[in-house]
Amino acid sequence: MDKLRAAAQEVVEQQIADLLISAVKKSFNQLDVPGQVAECIKQKLENQSFQKYLTDQVEYHVGNLKIGGLAAKSMDVHARVLLEPHIARIQQLAKDRVDAILTQTINQYITTVEFPEASIKPSAIDWSNFKISIDQVEGIKNTPGIEDVSEQVQLTIMNDAVVVEGELVSKNIKTDVVEVDTLIIKNTINTDSTWYRELKDGIVTSIPSPPLYDHKIEELETKISNIQKNKEYLKNLEVSGEVLLSNVLYTAPGNKRVGINTTEPSDALTVWDQEAEVVIGKHKTQEGYIGTRRRQNINIGANNKVGLTVCTDGTVIINKLQLMGRTISESDSVPGVAAKPGDIVLNSKPKVGNPIGWICLDGIKWASWGDIN
Repeated sequence: MDKLRAAAQEVVEQQIADLLISAVKKSFNQLDVPGQVAECIKQKLENQSFQKYLTDQVEYHVGNLKIGGLAAKSMDVHARVLLEPHIARIQQLAKDRVDAILTQTINQYITTVEFPEASIKPSAIDWSNFKISIDQVEGIKNTPGIEDVSEQVQLTIMNDAVVVEGELVSKNIKTDVVEVDTLIIKNTINTDSTWYRELKDGIVTSIPSPPLYDHKIEELETKISNIQKNKEYLKNLEVSGEVLLSNVLYTAPGNKRVGINTTEPSDALTVWDQEAEVVIGKHKTQEGYIGTRRRQNINIGANNKVGLTVCTDGTVIINKLQLMGRTISESDSVPGVAAKPGDIVLNSKPKVGNPIGWICLDGIKWASWGDIN
C-alpha cells in the first residue's frame, strides 16, 4: 500500500509540475521581455546615481591604469617602424665616425708615443714591403775605396762570375785569359812589355798558315805562255774562286750572279754600259724580270730603232703598233697612202665634229669612224 501511495503521489506531483511549467511558459510568451529589459536598462542609464557610479568606476580604473608604460611601449614600437629604413645608414655613419675618431686617436698616440729601446720584437714587424734607401744608411757612400753614384744596378757579383752592365774603365787590368769579340786600341802599345809579346805570339800562332799555290800558279802561267806561243785557245776553263776576265766579266762563287762591267751584280745577270744598267733576274715567285733596277727608261727595238719604251712611272710608249694583223698609227688628216683593209689611223688633232680616226677599206680608200660630238 505504501508503495502504491508513493507512486500515486509521484504521478500527481509530476502532473502538477507539468501544469505549472506550461502555465509559466504561456505567461512568458504573453510578456514583452525584450521591451521590459530595454526599458529597465534605459531607466538605469538615465538614473543619476547610476551615471555617478559609472563615472566613479571609470575614474578608479583609469587612475590605476599605467598609461605611462603603455604610451612608452606604443611610442617605442612607432619609433622602430619609422627608424627601420634608416638603421643601416645610421649604423654606417656611426661606424665611419668611430673609425675616424679611432684612427685619429691612434695616429696621435703613435706619433707621440716613444717605444722603449728593444721593446718590439723583429718577428712582430711585417718586413715584406720594407725598403731602406741607400741615403738612410750612414757612411755607405763614404766607405773607403768605394763610391756609388749609380741610379741602377751596374755590378752583379755571383759565385762563378762578376757581371759589369756598363762600360768598364780601368788604368790597369791583369788577367790570365782575355777573350773579346772586338779589340779596339786607341793609344799606343808598349811593344816591349811581356803581355804584348805573349799576346802577339798567341795571335800569330792561332792564325792558320795560308795554303801555298805557287806551283799551281806556275803551272797556269806555263800553260798560258804555251798557248800564247802556239796561238791556241783554251778548250775548257774551270775556276773555283772569284773570276774577273779582261776587267769586264765578273763572277764569284756562292752568289750565283754574273756581272758585265761591274763587280757588284744585283741580279742573275747585270750589264752596265756607262751610266745605264740592264738586269735579267727573278721578279717574284714563278716570274722573271728584264729591265732596270734604277730610275732609267728601258727601250726595246730592232734595227737600231726603238719600238717600245717602258718609262720609270710604268708608262709604255709604242710608236707603231700592229695588233692581230692590223696596223695602228696616227695622222692629223685623212691618210693618203695605201694600206691593208682594217688598218687604223687615229686622229692626232681631234676636234668637235671631226672623226676619232680612219679605217682602211682597201688600198687608198679610207672611211672615218667615231664622230666627236
